[in-house]
Amino acid sequence: MVLIQTPSFISTSAIINELCMEFRNISYIAPIILDSTKTNESQQLVHLAREKRLLFGDSNKEIEKWNGVKDFCQALDNIVEIQKETTLFKGKKVLEIGFATGLPSIYALEHGAKDATIVYSSEEAFKTYIEPTMSQNNANERVTYIFGDFENILTKMQNQKFDVIFAPEIVYTKQKNFEKIHEILKSLLAFNGLILISGRTHYHNCDGNLSSMIDMVKRKNQFDSIDRTPGSLYKYETAPRKIVQIMHK
Repeated sequence: MVLIQTPSFISTSAIINELCMEFRNISYIAPIILDSTKTNESQQLVHLAREKRLLFGDSNKEIEKWNGVKDFCQALDNIVEIQKETTLFKGKKVLEIGFATGLPSIYALEHGAKDATIVYSSEEAFKTYIEPTMSQNNANERVTYIFGDFENILTKMQNQKFDVIFAPEIVYTKQKNFEKIHEILKSLLAFNGLILISGRTHYHNCDGNLSSMIDMVKRKNQFDSIDRTPGSLYKYETAPRKIVQIMHK
């Protein structure tokens, strides 16, 4: 069951670029450009087609997940800079899981996180995107990389607990996987920790979505949840992307 969605690998050279936020820019290595002022979705599709296609999934889905990471980082920046939660990551152990790119972990490390663990499921993506992105930001010394999936992740974690868990686009999967996602996140989260999870309220090509995940969280009644979506993400869309904070009750 592949629930940890590492970026897909493209056989040709990746793009070096910057993720531009209101208060911070992060250099990253990726198959696409996240700055929408430089390119649009049609241009992204042309670029990906020119690179022969991704090995896994379709181009539209890959763009959707990368743009989800962009929105996720914008939300982090909003929480720290606009809402003034400047010590949110200070001294914290961070886990990045789901669609792992390293970008949220870099943001946390630059805002005081003690260390970060990134879980990935593709060696090619790790070598092509994740590790080079961390090197580009001089972050490798404080990062642990774990190759795995939700089938074996608890064993590999060896009872570790994390103060902050980033789970971008983790709901972009089948709803039948949500029980396992809930179980794993509950096991990995420290008592006073928090999870930041993102996703759209609906996906046209997948029955999983953030609304369904939050409904399940409420039914199980083991977590509290808070909407942390910044105002800049409230666009005129039928299925907007949201960022939600989840904590133990």
